[in-house]
Amino acid sequence: MLNFRSSKSRQNSVQPDDDEDLDLWAIWGDLIKNWEVESRRRPNYIKELSRRGIPQHFRTIAWQLLSGANVSSIHDIYAECIRQSSPHEKVILRDIPRTYPELEFFKDGGRGQQSLFNVIKAYSIHDKEVGYCQGSAFIVGQLLLQMPEEEAFAVFVRLMELYRLRELYKPAMTELGLCMFQLECLVQEQMPDLHMHFNNMGFDTSMYASGWFLTLFTTTLPLELANRIMDVFLVEVFMLSTLRLDKGMECIFRIAVAILQQARIDLLKLDMEGMLKYFQREIRERFENDHELLFALASQVTLNAKKMKRRVYLLEIVKEIMNSYDLMNELEIGEGLFGETYKRTRRSHRASG
Repeated sequence: MLNFRSSKSRQNSVQPDDDEDLDLWAIWGDLIKNWEVESRRRPNYIKELSRRGIPQHFRTIAWQLLSGANVSSIHDIYAECIRQSSPHEKVILRDIPRTYPELEFFKDGGRGQQSLFNVIKAYSIHDKEVGYCQGSAFIVGQLLLQMPEEEAFAVFVRLMELYRLRELYKPAMTELGLCMFQLECLVQEQMPDLHMHFNNMGFDTSMYASGWFLTLFTTTLPLELANRIMDVFLVEVFMLSTLRLDKGMECIFRIAVAILQQARIDLLKLDMEGMLKYFQREIRERFENDHELLFALASQVTLNAKKMKRRVYLLEIVKEIMNSYDLMNELEIGEGLFGETYKRTRRSHRASG
């Protein structure tokens, strides 16, 4: 069931600032009112609207509609899972205070922390193979800032099922290793000087980018900008379900490359410690007041779909070898870049967890 409750208790009420915003509100109001017809008739129009940014007032509803959570049977699953105990509860409780601690909604003892625990615990029961991964708490928290628990759970399940999020969070983290490998290849192809600088400094892709994929930039960029990225991410899920267009994590790769392109000149001047600080602080400040800059840069990023698919194929080969022999530590795979990236990613993530 689609929940139309607003998120006023979680975020400040937002009003349209000018005539253009007012028009956008009217367009989204009509679109949501006639969603069943419009979603079938004009999916590309919905995609372009979402890329402009969904008005905050409508995100509660729009994210449910775009993900298809409103027509799924997931809501019944939540009621069942929330009553059960999870073997991951201790770790979940440890991580909850680290999730958006600066936001009032998630302060110690607040309603947000309890909701966060409930949804994450329920998912760990629903999907025992994945269980719990720390990065997922930030995405669940982002959803809870827009909608109640049951709806947040439903949208999160859809994201995990329809996209590659579930693969990212599996304990082996093979998919995350592939994403790091793919991003490193993109940097090597499009910014060879930066790639060489990273190598010279011993600065692994996983040291700055694993969190981008695991949290969809919620820990790196201002929350409103992360919400804009989620708008795009969700509309890709919507296009996947309506037009059968599988673009995988394309939008996340575009954002990642755009960030690096914008930061390239600064990064080339920094040592490892300086780069770590830069990714922790400067990236957020760079895009704080100019959200459109990031999306303009991302729209110009060139991705080679054939190469991306070839790297996915490489992952499948690796999986088969691992399942047969479990010899990842001894394997020399392709250029050697994937194997090393995979192992470094696992070590880095374990250390941060």
